[in-house]
Amino acid sequence: MKAHLKQLTSDSAVYGISNVLGRFVTFLLVPFYTNMLPRDEYGIVIVVYSWVAFLNAVFTFGLEPAYMRFVAGTDESRKSRVFSTAFFFILVGGSTLAILLLLFGDGIRGVLEIRDAWSAILPLSLGMVVLDAANAIPFAALRMEHRAKSFAAIKLTSILINVSLNVLFLAFLHWSIVAIFISGLLASLSSTLLLLPSIFSRARVGADRGLLRELLTYGLPTMPGAIAIMLIEIIDKPIMLKLTDAETVGVYGTNYKLGIFMMLVVTVFRYAWQPLYLQMSDNPEAKRLFARVLTYFVFLGSAIVLILSLFMGDIVRIPLSADRTLIAAEYWAGLGIVPIVLFSYLLAGMAQILNAGLYIQKKTMIILYATVTAAAVNVGVNLALIPSIGMYGGALATFAAYATLVVVYWFAGRRIYPTNWEIARLLRIGLALGIAGLLWYGVPAPDFLGQIVWKLCIVSVFFVATGLGSFFTKREKEELANLFRPLRRQQNRPK
Repeated sequence: MKAHLKQLTSDSAVYGISNVLGRFVTFLLVPFYTNMLPRDEYGIVIVVYSWVAFLNAVFTFGLEPAYMRFVAGTDESRKSRVFSTAFFFILVGGSTLAILLLLFGDGIRGVLEIRDAWSAILPLSLGMVVLDAANAIPFAALRMEHRAKSFAAIKLTSILINVSLNVLFLAFLHWSIVAIFISGLLASLSSTLLLLPSIFSRARVGADRGLLRELLTYGLPTMPGAIAIMLIEIIDKPIMLKLTDAETVGVYGTNYKLGIFMMLVVTVFRYAWQPLYLQMSDNPEAKRLFARVLTYFVFLGSAIVLILSLFMGDIVRIPLSADRTLIAAEYWAGLGIVPIVLFSYLLAGMAQILNAGLYIQKKTMIILYATVTAAAVNVGVNLALIPSIGMYGGALATFAAYATLVVVYWFAGRRIYPTNWEIARLLRIGLALGIAGLLWYGVPAPDFLGQIVWKLCIVSVFFVATGLGSFFTKREKEELANLFRPLRRQQNRPK
């Protein structure tokens, strides 16, 4: 067992670090785009990529989790048949769907507001979707064989190729936004080429029709939940394009992506959390641990949300040159949505903790119903609020969707996996955040302090309001004191 736990920890670390690093490198394109593209053109890029993310979930037909389930504990011959069946079905099925969509290309370009000069965007995007969907099975094979380093290396190589080509095509060759999708397609193709040895070593036999039926029977029911989660993340952009304009989407999408810092926290947490709660499922101390994890996560997440919310305006104004800032000035109008997006990701992390008991008790249908309901809430709030308050309506729709997940998981968990959550401590965190919010929005910064110092004072108030309000237990305070004791000894040592 010790060897398995060591393998699990090692793989989780590699996947987590590579995922975070990859997302951060991709995020570096946001400042680049805002300084290179007009708002309306960047808005179209954001909308098209939203649909690319959605189609990626559709074009895999739920066969990625099905593949991993069907190759676990089987012999090499069956693994080859499962791989070949899933891989070739996705490749052929995805290509067929892409061709069908291209037949309606004029209508799709009209819906997405793609200009005639950018007509190549549609086939390039669909080619990217087909390749990414087909690559999902070889990547899943690497995961099942615990080849985490190979998985991470290929992913990061593809991302670096994508970023480099974007800079080459836009900054040096001055191509149109079509170049962004050429870069994306070539990056996806690079993954396919790097995966070819893995593909050739496994795809030794033809597809098995009977096995395909079993794979689809297992995989297709997982699609509604995956699509619902994807809709929560992407549907606001296409709806906003129809109800407002491409410029608004460009500003909204840029500032929405500034929430990546909290999203990275949630991503890293998820990689560590999922193996932990599954391993702890039979431990009598599990529920107590889960309650403490929720408290600590909310405390840490709230501090991060507060700090980023207060200082994001300063971060985006970091100068890159004499006339350029980290985020171009014409995109600053959407900074007000950043705190909402950050809080939304905090709720997403809370939802992952609250649904652990549902997974342990194998009540996954409740998770499906919750995600579908949250997606419906997201669409409804978008349609209701965007016409009246614009981009704030999109941000509030995301917040409402994740809040729905938290509420559903909270009440479902009380019945299925009762846990004594540390409600009093959670309320203290909420109170401290409320005090900080009132100070920021309700009290002007004193002239003798200035904005930066005032913001630091507000952050201090948050920590004081939690720390001095009996938030930490006596044992926790002792453990914190022990952390700093070696430092104090070093400082007091005679020089």
